[in-house]
Amino acid sequence: MNSATEIKESPDGLWHKCDGCDELVFRQALERNLYICPSCGYYLPVPAEQRLNQIFSTNSWIDLFPDSAPQSLLESLDLADLVSQTVCPDLPERVIAAGEGEISGCSTILTVIHPLAPPQRLHFVTLLIAIRTALMKALPLIAVYSNDAVSKMIAADEPTAPELSFAEITYLSTEMAKLSETRLPQITVLTDANARSLSTRFPIGDIILVEDSNSSTGVSERQPPITDARRKAESRSVSLNGEAFVDHYVPREALPETLGNLLGFFAKTRGT
Repeated sequence: MNSATEIKESPDGLWHKCDGCDELVFRQALERNLYICPSCGYYLPVPAEQRLNQIFSTNSWIDLFPDSAPQSLLESLDLADLVSQTVCPDLPERVIAAGEGEISGCSTILTVIHPLAPPQRLHFVTLLIAIRTALMKALPLIAVYSNDAVSKMIAADEPTAPELSFAEITYLSTEMAKLSETRLPQITVLTDANARSLSTRFPIGDIILVEDSNSSTGVSERQPPITDARRKAESRSVSLNGEAFVDHYVPREALPETLGNLLGFFAKTRGT
Protein backbone atom coordinates (compact mmCIF):
# COMPACT_ATOMS: atom_id res chain seq x y z
CA MET A 1 0.00 0.00 0.00
CA ASN A 2 1.47 3.34 -0.95
CA SER A 3 1.78 6.21 1.48
CA ALA A 4 -1.11 8.18 0.02
CA THR A 5 -3.65 5.34 0.17
CA GLU A 6 -7.02 6.16 1.65
CA ILE A 7 -10.17 4.08 2.02
CA LYS A 8 -12.53 5.16 -0.74
CA GLU A 9 -16.11 4.42 0.28
CA SER A 10 -19.46 5.13 -1.33
CA PRO A 11 -21.76 7.60 0.45
CA ASP A 12 -24.06 4.78 1.56
CA GLY A 13 -21.12 2.83 3.01
CA LEU A 14 -21.96 -0.29 1.00
CA TRP A 15 -19.05 -0.21 -1.44
CA HIS A 16 -15.28 0.27 -1.33
CA LYS A 17 -13.14 1.25 -4.29
CA CYS A 18 -9.96 -0.83 -4.42
CA ASP A 19 -6.78 1.21 -4.72
CA GLY A 20 -5.10 -1.67 -6.53
CA CYS A 21 -7.50 -2.17 -9.45
CA ASP A 22 -10.15 0.57 -9.02
CA GLU A 23 -12.90 -2.06 -8.85
CA LEU A 24 -15.89 -1.46 -6.57
CA VAL A 25 -16.13 -4.15 -3.90
CA PHE A 26 -19.23 -4.82 -1.79
CA ARG A 27 -18.34 -3.96 1.82
CA GLN A 28 -19.66 -7.19 3.34
CA ALA A 29 -17.77 -9.26 0.76
CA LEU A 30 -14.62 -7.30 1.56
CA GLU A 31 -15.04 -7.97 5.29
CA ARG A 32 -15.54 -11.69 4.67
CA ASN A 33 -12.38 -11.71 2.55
CA LEU A 34 -10.25 -10.13 5.33
CA TYR A 35 -10.19 -6.78 3.46
CA ILE A 36 -8.33 -8.39 0.56
CA CYS A 37 -9.65 -7.32 -2.85
CA PRO A 38 -11.24 -10.40 -4.47
CA SER A 39 -10.39 -9.04 -7.93
CA CYS A 40 -6.66 -8.30 -7.61
CA GLY A 41 -5.59 -9.50 -4.14
CA TYR A 42 -4.72 -5.97 -2.96
CA TYR A 43 -4.50 -5.55 0.84
CA LEU A 44 -6.84 -2.81 2.05
CA PRO A 45 -6.60 -1.39 5.60
CA VAL A 46 -8.39 -3.39 8.31
CA PRO A 47 -10.25 -1.44 11.03
CA ALA A 48 -8.63 -1.91 14.43
CA GLU A 49 -11.45 -3.72 16.23
CA GLN A 50 -12.05 -6.07 13.32
CA ARG A 51 -8.39 -7.12 13.52
CA LEU A 52 -9.09 -8.38 17.04
CA ASN A 53 -11.99 -10.47 15.75
CA GLN A 54 -9.83 -11.84 12.92
CA ILE A 55 -6.83 -12.79 15.04
CA PHE A 56 -8.36 -13.88 18.35
CA SER A 57 -10.13 -17.22 18.55
CA THR A 58 -13.91 -16.80 18.24
CA ASN A 59 -15.60 -15.33 21.33
CA SER A 60 -12.41 -15.75 23.38
CA TRP A 61 -11.48 -12.15 24.17
CA ILE A 62 -12.40 -9.28 26.47
CA ASP A 63 -12.17 -5.63 25.48
CA LEU A 64 -9.35 -3.52 26.93
CA PHE A 65 -10.32 -0.29 25.19
CA PRO A 66 -10.10 2.54 27.78
CA ASP A 67 -13.83 3.20 28.08
CA SER A 68 -14.67 -0.54 27.96
CA ALA A 69 -11.99 -2.07 30.22
CA PRO A 70 -13.17 -3.27 33.65
CA GLN A 71 -12.76 -0.54 36.27
CA SER A 72 -11.17 -3.04 38.66
CA LEU A 73 -8.49 -3.79 36.07
CA LEU A 74 -7.76 -0.09 35.48
CA GLU A 75 -7.43 0.48 39.23
CA SER A 76 -5.06 -2.48 39.59
CA LEU A 77 -2.95 -1.04 36.74
CA ASP A 78 -2.96 2.41 38.40
CA LEU A 79 -4.54 3.84 35.26
CA ALA A 80 -8.09 4.71 36.35
CA ASP A 81 -7.36 8.43 36.70
CA LEU A 82 -5.49 8.61 33.39
CA VAL A 83 -8.37 6.90 31.55
CA SER A 84 -10.94 9.26 33.10
CA GLN A 85 -8.96 12.20 31.66
CA THR A 86 -8.79 10.70 28.16
CA VAL A 87 -11.33 11.49 25.46
CA CYS A 88 -12.48 8.44 23.52
CA PRO A 89 -13.89 9.81 20.25
CA ASP A 90 -17.28 8.54 19.16
CA LEU A 91 -16.24 7.21 15.76
CA PRO A 92 -17.74 4.40 13.65
CA GLU A 93 -14.30 2.73 13.58
CA ARG A 94 -11.87 2.86 16.49
CA VAL A 95 -8.45 4.42 15.93
CA ILE A 96 -6.99 1.77 18.25
CA ALA A 97 -8.21 -1.43 19.87
CA ALA A 98 -6.88 -3.79 22.54
CA GLY A 99 -8.03 -7.06 24.01
CA GLU A 100 -7.10 -10.05 26.15
CA GLY A 101 -7.91 -13.41 24.63
CA GLU A 102 -6.68 -16.63 23.07
CA ILE A 103 -4.89 -17.37 19.83
CA SER A 104 -4.66 -21.11 19.08
CA GLY A 105 -5.30 -21.83 22.75
CA CYS A 106 -2.59 -19.46 24.01
CA SER A 107 -3.65 -16.50 26.18
CA THR A 108 -2.23 -13.19 25.04
CA ILE A 109 -2.70 -9.42 24.94
CA LEU A 110 -3.31 -7.96 21.47
CA THR A 111 -3.39 -4.29 20.52
CA VAL A 112 -4.06 -2.89 17.06
CA ILE A 113 -3.70 0.62 15.63
CA HIS A 114 -5.97 1.60 12.76
CA PRO A 115 -3.82 2.03 9.64
CA LEU A 116 -5.21 5.49 8.85
CA ALA A 117 -5.12 6.95 12.36
CA PRO A 118 -2.51 9.60 13.26
CA PRO A 119 -0.91 8.99 16.68
CA GLN A 120 -2.74 10.71 19.54
CA ARG A 121 -3.11 10.52 23.30
CA LEU A 122 -5.66 7.71 23.07
CA HIS A 123 -2.93 5.53 21.54
CA PHE A 124 -0.71 6.20 24.55
CA VAL A 125 -3.40 5.24 27.08
CA THR A 126 -4.54 2.12 25.22
CA LEU A 127 -1.01 0.85 24.64
CA LEU A 128 -0.19 1.48 28.29
CA ILE A 129 -3.22 -0.58 29.35
CA ALA A 130 -2.13 -3.41 27.05
CA ILE A 131 1.50 -3.38 28.21
CA ARG A 132 0.70 -3.22 31.92
CA THR A 133 -1.96 -5.92 31.61
CA ALA A 134 0.58 -8.18 29.91
CA LEU A 135 3.04 -7.51 32.73
CA MET A 136 0.53 -8.01 35.53
CA LYS A 137 -0.88 -11.24 34.08
CA ALA A 138 2.46 -12.49 32.69
CA LEU A 139 1.09 -12.78 29.14
CA PRO A 140 2.71 -12.24 25.73
CA LEU A 141 2.08 -8.91 24.00
CA ILE A 142 1.27 -8.63 20.29
CA ALA A 143 1.05 -5.20 18.65
CA VAL A 144 -0.20 -4.65 15.09
CA TYR A 145 0.88 -1.32 13.61
CA SER A 146 0.51 0.25 10.20
CA ASN A 147 4.07 0.83 9.05
CA ASP A 148 3.21 3.79 6.82
CA ALA A 149 1.02 5.83 9.20
CA VAL A 150 3.66 8.57 9.39
CA SER A 151 3.94 8.75 5.60
CA LYS A 152 0.17 9.12 5.32
CA MET A 153 0.21 12.14 7.61
CA ILE A 154 3.07 13.72 5.67
CA ALA A 155 1.39 13.02 2.35
CA ALA A 156 -1.87 14.54 3.60
CA ASP A 157 0.03 17.67 4.67
CA GLU A 158 -1.72 17.80 8.05
CA PRO A 159 -1.54 21.34 9.50
CA THR A 160 -1.25 20.18 13.08
CA ALA A 161 1.29 17.85 14.69
CA PRO A 162 0.08 14.55 16.19
CA GLU A 163 -0.73 14.71 19.87
CA LEU A 164 1.46 11.74 20.82
CA SER A 165 4.71 13.25 22.05
CA PHE A 166 8.24 11.90 21.91
CA ALA A 167 8.26 11.71 25.72
CA GLU A 168 5.14 9.51 25.68
CA ILE A 169 6.62 7.23 23.02
CA THR A 170 9.80 6.93 25.09
CA TYR A 171 7.73 6.10 28.17
CA LEU A 172 5.89 3.36 26.28
CA SER A 173 9.23 1.90 25.16
CA THR A 174 10.45 1.92 28.75
CA GLU A 175 7.32 0.15 29.96
CA MET A 176 7.57 -2.37 27.14
CA ALA A 177 11.20 -3.10 28.03
CA LYS A 178 9.94 -4.53 31.32
CA LEU A 179 8.40 -7.39 29.35
CA SER A 180 11.87 -8.35 28.13
CA GLU A 181 13.18 -8.27 31.69
CA THR A 182 10.53 -10.85 32.65
CA ARG A 183 11.15 -12.84 29.43
CA LEU A 184 7.60 -12.32 28.18
CA PRO A 185 7.29 -12.56 24.37
CA GLN A 186 6.76 -9.34 22.44
CA ILE A 187 5.66 -9.61 18.81
CA THR A 188 5.19 -6.67 16.45
CA VAL A 189 3.24 -7.03 13.20
CA LEU A 190 3.73 -4.31 10.59
CA THR A 191 1.12 -3.94 7.86
CA ASP A 192 1.36 -2.18 4.49
CA ALA A 193 4.60 -3.84 3.39
CA ASN A 194 4.54 -2.11 0.01
CA ALA A 195 5.39 1.27 1.50
CA ARG A 196 8.76 2.71 0.52
CA SER A 197 10.37 1.74 3.81
CA LEU A 198 9.39 -0.06 6.98
CA SER A 199 8.95 2.38 9.83
CA THR A 200 6.85 2.97 12.92
CA ARG A 201 7.02 5.49 15.71
CA PHE A 202 5.58 3.02 18.22
CA PRO A 203 7.70 0.66 20.36
CA ILE A 204 8.59 -2.60 18.62
CA GLY A 205 8.93 -6.08 20.06
CA ASP A 206 11.63 -8.73 19.95
CA ILE A 207 10.00 -10.51 16.99
CA ILE A 208 8.94 -8.49 13.94
CA LEU A 209 6.51 -9.86 11.35
CA VAL A 210 5.44 -8.04 8.20
CA GLU A 211 2.09 -8.67 6.56
CA ASP A 212 2.87 -9.29 2.91
CA SER A 213 0.58 -10.41 0.09
CA ASN A 214 3.58 -11.87 -1.77
CA SER A 215 4.36 -14.35 1.03
CA SER A 216 3.20 -17.92 0.73
CA THR A 217 4.16 -19.38 4.09
CA GLY A 218 4.11 -18.35 7.73
CA VAL A 219 6.13 -19.56 10.70
CA SER A 220 5.78 -23.25 11.53
CA GLU A 221 6.39 -24.97 14.83
CA ARG A 222 9.50 -26.56 13.33
CA GLN A 223 10.86 -23.14 12.41
CA PRO A 224 11.52 -21.26 15.67
CA PRO A 225 11.77 -17.47 15.55
CA ILE A 226 15.11 -15.79 14.86
CA THR A 227 16.24 -14.00 18.01
CA ASP A 228 19.99 -13.64 17.57
CA ALA A 229 20.95 -10.27 16.05
CA ARG A 230 23.66 -11.81 13.87
CA ARG A 231 21.30 -14.42 12.44
CA LYS A 232 18.74 -11.70 11.79
CA ALA A 233 21.27 -9.76 9.75
CA GLU A 234 22.07 -12.87 7.72
CA SER A 235 18.42 -13.72 7.06
CA ARG A 236 16.02 -12.07 4.63
CA SER A 237 15.73 -8.75 6.39
CA VAL A 238 14.77 -5.13 5.97
CA SER A 239 16.13 -2.36 8.15
CA LEU A 240 13.57 -0.87 10.54
CA ASN A 241 14.67 2.58 11.71
CA GLY A 242 18.23 1.27 11.52
CA GLU A 243 17.75 -0.74 14.72
CA ALA A 244 15.90 -3.96 13.95
CA PHE A 245 15.21 -6.47 11.20
CA VAL A 246 12.15 -8.29 9.94
CA ASP A 247 11.99 -11.90 11.10
CA HIS A 248 9.27 -13.19 8.77
CA TYR A 249 6.85 -12.10 6.07
CA VAL A 250 3.32 -13.46 6.48
CA PRO A 251 0.20 -13.37 4.27
CA ARG A 252 -2.82 -11.87 6.02
CA GLU A 253 -4.87 -15.07 5.99
CA ALA A 254 -2.03 -16.94 7.72
CA LEU A 255 -1.44 -14.37 10.45
CA PRO A 256 -3.58 -15.99 13.21
CA GLU A 257 -1.95 -19.41 12.67
CA THR A 258 1.52 -17.88 12.51
CA LEU A 259 1.00 -15.98 15.76
CA GLY A 260 -0.44 -19.10 17.36
CA ASN A 261 2.63 -21.12 16.36
CA LEU A 262 4.94 -18.46 17.78
CA LEU A 263 3.01 -18.29 21.06
CA GLY A 264 3.02 -22.09 21.28
CA PHE A 265 6.80 -22.12 20.72
CA PHE A 266 7.38 -19.55 23.45
CA ALA A 267 5.05 -21.38 25.84
CA LYS A 268 7.07 -24.59 25.38
CA THR A 269 10.40 -22.82 25.93
CA ARG A 270 9.06 -21.14 29.09
CA GLY A 271 7.53 -24.40 30.32
CA THR A 272 4.01 -22.99 30.57
